[in-house]
Amino acid sequence: MDDRALFERGAGIIAESFRAYVQGFRDVTRNARLHFESANWHGVQRDAALRFDLYADAVTAGLSRLALLLDGRFDDRPTWTALRGAFAEAIASRGDVELAESFFNSFTRKIFHTIGVDPAVEFISSGAAARAPSGSGAATVRIPRAGSLRRLVREILEAYAFAPGWEDADGDAGRVAIAMEDRLDARELRAVELARPVFFRGKAAYLVGRIATDRGDVPLVLALTNPGGKIVVDAVLLDENDVSIVFSFARSYFFVEMEWPHEIVSFLKTIMPRKPIAELYNAVGCNKHGKTELYRSILRHLETTDDRFEIAPGQRGMVMSVFTLPGLDVVFKVIKDRFDYPKTVTHEEVRDKYRLVFRHDRAGRLVDAQEFEHLEFDGARFSDELRRELQSVANETVTFRGTNVVIRHLYTERRLRPLDVYLRETPSQAARDAIVEYGQVLRDLAATNIFPGDMLLKNFGVTRHGRLIFYDYDELCLLTDCNFRTLPPPRTDLEEVSSEPWFYVGERDIFPEEFRSFLGLRKDLLHTFLAHHEELLHVDFWHRMQDLHNRGEVVDIFPYRSSSRLRGMDEELRR
Repeated sequence: MDDRALFERGAGIIAESFRAYVQGFRDVTRNARLHFESANWHGVQRDAALRFDLYADAVTAGLSRLALLLDGRFDDRPTWTALRGAFAEAIASRGDVELAESFFNSFTRKIFHTIGVDPAVEFISSGAAARAPSGSGAATVRIPRAGSLRRLVREILEAYAFAPGWEDADGDAGRVAIAMEDRLDARELRAVELARPVFFRGKAAYLVGRIATDRGDVPLVLALTNPGGKIVVDAVLLDENDVSIVFSFARSYFFVEMEWPHEIVSFLKTIMPRKPIAELYNAVGCNKHGKTELYRSILRHLETTDDRFEIAPGQRGMVMSVFTLPGLDVVFKVIKDRFDYPKTVTHEEVRDKYRLVFRHDRAGRLVDAQEFEHLEFDGARFSDELRRELQSVANETVTFRGTNVVIRHLYTERRLRPLDVYLRETPSQAARDAIVEYGQVLRDLAATNIFPGDMLLKNFGVTRHGRLIFYDYDELCLLTDCNFRTLPPPRTDLEEVSSEPWFYVGERDIFPEEFRSFLGLRKDLLHTFLAHHEELLHVDFWHRMQDLHNRGEVVDIFPYRSSSRLRGMDEELRR
């Protein structure tokens, strides 16, 4: 076989592997509608985990076939440069070129363990989205207004029919119309444009789009649920911030049955212009390309600014060394060589925690972390203080090669304001609101079978929307793996004043009564916490949540405010 035929065949294997991945992705996504219509919430959870394996399985299968074809040239760099060109030709007509290029890069990075980037064997900064088919209108549907708002909403519901049918389509249309009239000037509303596919996640489905008015476009999201075998409109969202929270980086990815992802992402960007492209790709389940977009945004930031990496503000981590680029909403976390006392977890256990979070329902309370390997940066872009810290605590992961810094392994997360810092610097009422939210984080995590482990305030962050997110995973575990106990009373005066436990404490034993002193809240904040969440200090709550999970129940956690829900409008609707 001559070289040209070899390269074309090799590129064909990678292209076939990509097509197999895309087909598997679409098959799993198609199931999401069936699960929603039949209220098969465990099926949703199984498919959410299955989808994460599709990509790695497709890459592994493709590498096995290539190893047989290329034989001694499998790790030959010039061969892969030629394969890159042949692959570009093979995928040129696809509408998801950007995803295909990221898929190819996954092959070369596995083979060469590339440090930094290698333009000879990788797609670095492509114009894929510009070349891909767009503007066909296939990604959206436009419904012009031809009468009352109620009629318009009814047309929307009829356009997005579900097998079980609507529980009360007329009533829902009226409730949505009232919500619109409360926020908008109904006389100026001209049409609604919605993403053609439905967005499925957890126990809900979402119709996502925008309203065309005389004063400009307004976001529109209709949240749908299936509480009793028929579909209802549970909430209407008409604010960019509310919609952004639904698409938060702290929530699990949607299932979206889309032909070309970039068309959907481009449409979402018009609704949420402040949301990074990387996060929008993540949100629709294309997290591997989302990771590519994030990395490219980091490189662009370094190319266009003089920012230097510096130690993140707040308390230093016991397990991670954390640093930032001041102008970028990203933190970088490197696992330390040795952990500070009293941490006893191993490096592999820490990585396992991050893998657990990645595959679990994050419920809007666990930050999405992207894992990177073999990154290289200009050493001059690191502050002197950060260089000293990395050399001191992460010498096994971070090396200084000439003038460059090479990082073997790190995690990136969205940058948040640490809760302990926030409470010190914010007015009293905002601080009390944050403590109420802190207790709700613990409840939401428990509802998804997660116990954070290390509940110190410094491990929680505040978003620009004022929401609290947990981001320190080294002690996180499944709630059902914990043993919640009541503190045994002391039997003697000596035991009562002892600084050490007078009873046996197992590795997984947790005593909720200790949370009060462990949190270290000042008096007013402790009073607020107890007023709203005192039951969190008693084993009954935790046992009740464990029983719920052991019975296989899936709890409702709504990604929007209760004031956005519609079922309380019935009296107004009857007027």
